[in-house]
Amino acid sequence: MGIVQDDGRVSKPMKVAGNALFAVALFALCMGLVARHIQSVQVADAEMKRFHALQELATLRARIEGHLGANLMAMRVLRAELAVDSVIDPERVKRLAEEVLTDDLHTRHVAVAPDLVVRHVYPLAGNEAALGLDYRDNPEQLGSIEAALEAGDILISGPVDLVQGGQALIARVPVYLHRSDELWGIVSQVIDHEALFADAGLLDDDQWSVALRGVDGTGLEGEAIVGLDRVWELDPVMMPVDLPVGQWRLAAMPDSLSWEEPLGTYSGRWLLGVMLALTATLLMHGLLISHIRLRRAFSTISHQARYDGLTGLPNRQFFTQHLTAEIRRCRQQDLRFALMFLDLDHFKEINDSLGHEAGDELLQACSQRIVAAVRAEDMVARLGGDEFVVLIRGLGDPVDAELAADQVLAALQPPTEVAGHEVSIGGSVGIAVYPDDGTTTTDLLKHADLAMYAAKSAGRATSYFFNESLRHQSETHLLLHREIQRGLADDQFEVYYQPLVDATDGSLRSVEALVRWQHPEKGLLSPADFIPVAERTGVIRDLGLMVLKQGCIDGRRMRAEGLDITLSINRSPREFNDYKIVRRWLEILEEEAFEPKYLTVELTESLLMPDRDRQHQLLRWLHKGGVRLSIDDFGTGYSSVTYLRNFPVTQIKVDGAFVASMLEDRSQYALVEALVKMAQALGLEVVAEGVETAEHARALAAMGCHLLQGYYFDRPMPLADLLERYRPVQPQGGTD
Repeated sequence: MGIVQDDGRVSKPMKVAGNALFAVALFALCMGLVARHIQSVQVADAEMKRFHALQELATLRARIEGHLGANLMAMRVLRAELAVDSVIDPERVKRLAEEVLTDDLHTRHVAVAPDLVVRHVYPLAGNEAALGLDYRDNPEQLGSIEAALEAGDILISGPVDLVQGGQALIARVPVYLHRSDELWGIVSQVIDHEALFADAGLLDDDQWSVALRGVDGTGLEGEAIVGLDRVWELDPVMMPVDLPVGQWRLAAMPDSLSWEEPLGTYSGRWLLGVMLALTATLLMHGLLISHIRLRRAFSTISHQARYDGLTGLPNRQFFTQHLTAEIRRCRQQDLRFALMFLDLDHFKEINDSLGHEAGDELLQACSQRIVAAVRAEDMVARLGGDEFVVLIRGLGDPVDAELAADQVLAALQPPTEVAGHEVSIGGSVGIAVYPDDGTTTTDLLKHADLAMYAAKSAGRATSYFFNESLRHQSETHLLLHREIQRGLADDQFEVYYQPLVDATDGSLRSVEALVRWQHPEKGLLSPADFIPVAERTGVIRDLGLMVLKQGCIDGRRMRAEGLDITLSINRSPREFNDYKIVRRWLEILEEEAFEPKYLTVELTESLLMPDRDRQHQLLRWLHKGGVRLSIDDFGTGYSSVTYLRNFPVTQIKVDGAFVASMLEDRSQYALVEALVKMAQALGLEVVAEGVETAEHARALAAMGCHLLQGYYFDRPMPLADLLERYRPVQPQGGTD
């Protein structure tokens, strides 16, 4: 114990020292980054200087080449004149020279040497010593003469020492007679290079040390012409100056002969860097705390990604990972386990009637009861909605899974108080056993789900094992799904129409579009044979689009044939989960030129329940597009005057189950009459379905129903039969 206390006393100053060392290290690191930044700025400034130096050299180059070109233009004119007319005398030389040698040029004099002997010089004053010079006898100049002859163009030599004294550039060009291409001689031009370079700005640059080299046009390999020799030893920027033959090379450096500024010139940045480094050090503690909080946030995010936010149970993704791992473990150790798929019975009704908050509270209570009912080594997860799964590990006998399911169902049975209401709820459980009922995660979940639906079909509040019958049913549903898809592709589905007649006079007022399947092997199938599977697999959307498109085409034809009708189409609730589907309905109406006011969409009452904002928006969108809305099978769901008033419903359809027994059952009669009166009070059109006899028709008409539908009037029929039966008779013409 004493050792522990000593360790505590020693560790505290060590911790302080450690924090101090960390702060110093952090400060040193920050200063290192500051130094690196300033160094990068220094390099960037140097590169910018190089760029500006190149710009300056480009300007100097243009000026030098411009001045040089202007001077050489005189030689080109003289060469052209002599090539055409080779007869020359002092007067002609003077006249030609005065024409081409203007005052702004840098030419000292021009020498004309027929047969390589200088015969004429302009101006002559001061240049008399050059007369009579035979280039062939002057080894110093003969080389440049031969080079000019070989190049056939203007060759610039020098700066060279002149016979008459001083230095200058000498430009020489051979002259060939125009008609015979025979060498006539040489024209030489002496150019004052110092004056030319001064006018070009080469000699008076205050910012840059500029140098030029390349005597005799030899470029970088030649001797220096102007500037400091040291410039060439450093790291200058360079640019060529092109001559008629060869080139010079310009170079530039800053006057300091260094591209980089001393680091001390960045004192402002150093000061700012020190301040930032100190600030970073002072914020060290805050950064450490932020890091700890960030780790906690990541931990929270990780938890939320794996667990359900409402119940705290593992979610679908996390459970699937565990299930996959359990399959792997049991395969290696030859063990068995059971998967229970639990769906709460009638949860939707409670959720719709009491609201989402009450539904959430009920889900939390149910999840706690399920966890309490199973063993600690078992795993409970919420897949979504009111669906739970339980992984029963270490299964000895399938009966153990059934016993576990009974315990879960028993735990759910006691009433629960939710939102001030006492609620009773049960569940239906489907059980799949590994490896008997599947060896993959997907198969086990699918088979347990199928078994759960079988439990619901068996009366709910019970459990059901997956078996071969359910496997066959699953395979049958999959096969039927594929056949539906193939049937849609092959146009096997047809649209039949059942009349809705006026209750007062029996005239045709509307038709309901009903889909039929002309199966190539099974013959004509009714919706009951394929709609449940279509709704479960989602292909109901494609079926719905087909019925709407064909209904619009046929409805337009009916109206063209003189039938003043509207078209009613039943829509599945599953179709009201996607904005794209509803937008596609309106697009089909526009494509088929069917006016929306002639279309009535029949809905189930559940779509108008509270807490279905998405579906409500789609319903309002349809109504805004001109489509009429009708409540199908009214009275079988959660009939409420409130939602009839709050939504743009224009019609209700009284379910045929009420109509069938209303003449024998006084309570049923009173119920139908109450529904009709309520709809009339709200200004809604009333349609009675399932009218089978004349007595039903008379009683419903007396109640105030507007439209009647049923086998008493007509069964669903193809378009051709409908037109043949209801097409208005055209009056026959007569003679006076």
